[in-house]
Amino acid sequence: MAVYDDLVMNNRFLVYINMNKLSFAKVSGIGAEMAKEIYAEGGENHAPHVLTTPKEQLRTLRFERGLQLNSKISDKMKPGMFIPYIEIIVKDSKGKRPLYEYCVVGAYVTKWEVSTLDAAEGNVMIETFEVEHIGIEKVCLG
Repeated sequence: MAVYDDLVMNNRFLVYINMNKLSFAKVSGIGAEMAKEIYAEGGENHAPHVLTTPKEQLRTLRFERGLQLNSKISDKMKPGMFIPYIEIIVKDSKGKRPLYEYCVVGAYVTKWEVSTLDAAEGNVMIETFEVEHIGIEKVCLG
């Protein structure tokens, strides 16, 4: 019998951008990676050396939400805008206790778009923002 009580659900989260609480339906691109270079030294070596290198690319976060009337988010999230601080808080399955916090620093809005207009579908318009950043840090709270 499997125990699922310790699994973290992905549907309870908060997003703060510059200390403003904003609602999003989906956030993707949370992660980090290391840039590396493989170096093979001369002589008798049994394994190559791995060296870290400066990052050549920024990471991208993607925020999606239903487009709302009179929303001020589009005014705040224009391409080219610098965002010094983004905080994403993942909560427990009841939405009460914070479990993880992701802190993003040095971000810029690089893209804004709305979903395709389609008269035959009748779906909610989705507003999407893409933000590139220089770093993200995961903090365990739970």
